[in-house]
Amino acid sequence: MNTINIFALSLGIILGIIHFYSEKLKLPDGANRYRVISFAAGISIAYLFLNLLPHTYAAADHLKNFVFVFLLLGFVLFHLAEKFIYKHADQKKLARELKEVHSISFFFYYFMIGIVLYDKVLTSQLEGILFFIPIGLHASLSTASLSQIHGDIREGFGTKILLSLSTILGVIFALLVSVPNILDNILVSMIAGILLYIIVKEFLPEKEKGQPMFFLSGILVFIGFYILIESILM
Repeated sequence: MNTINIFALSLGIILGIIHFYSEKLKLPDGANRYRVISFAAGISIAYLFLNLLPHTYAAADHLKNFVFVFLLLGFVLFHLAEKFIYKHADQKKLARELKEVHSISFFFYYFMIGIVLYDKVLTSQLEGILFFIPIGLHASLSTASLSQIHGDIREGFGTKILLSLSTILGVIFALLVSVPNILDNILVSMIAGILLYIIVKEFLPEKEKGQPMFFLSGILVFIGFYILIESILM
């Protein structure tokens, strides 16, 4: 097994560990909570607009403007799935069905993450790290993380393990099966749409809760890191 494959698998394992222990991660209370979230939002939004979307559009020879169709599709599907789940979460007779829908949705989302993560690492290990950062932040900080499945809609330990393994299974799948470029571009576009929804919905605190300076700091930190990486890759 070459270095690239080992690196991709390692990132998948780290993300799986974050998933597994996400329910134990506690943000500080008060203003410090929103400082952390605002800083993470700045990093995530900067990555989305400065790296993921431009690279996706440039690489999607078969899709071009259809990139934005799948971007919209990812945004809409995640929004509808979340609204359906939380709208019916208080109806006991739907509890089992909701657990299954929620679990399956998260499994396939992070399975797709694994496929795209492997593709990014193939491009370069630095690209893989850039992609990993916002995904890791989402998994650890967002209320849409797997801790929701093990909290409001409690799953068994076996299901928790399977969901935590979803990203590494996606990496292994991409390692063993040659994913067509057009499918990879579709997956990246849909993930970008999902990330955009998560950032807007989960990472941007409402009204006076927001911390603009920490949000801007996150953007500036990413820009500096991005410029450094681009200079290394040139």
